[in-house]
Amino acid sequence: MACEKNCGSEIIMIENDEQLTRAQQAIVNLQKILLEARKIHSAEEYRAMSEQILLEIQQREHEIIAYLSKKKTEITVV
Repeated sequence: MACEKNCGSEIIMIENDEQLTRAQQAIVNLQKILLEARKIHSAEEYRAMSEQILLEIQQREHEIIAYLSKKKTEITVV
């Protein structure tokens, strides 16, 4: 995956269907982590540890939407 704007902040651009599948699987994995964490952490601990994971899920969902909103011919590979 290529950086779209700023590699330091991990803004990624999905370039193909394989990367799309990996991004989707990453979301599923992060959601599983959160589901398990809710079982063993207090509400306060969970809120603190889940914040970054939820932001990661949100970013990956944004990447997926950006990829799926383009026609195949609009996607350029660098």
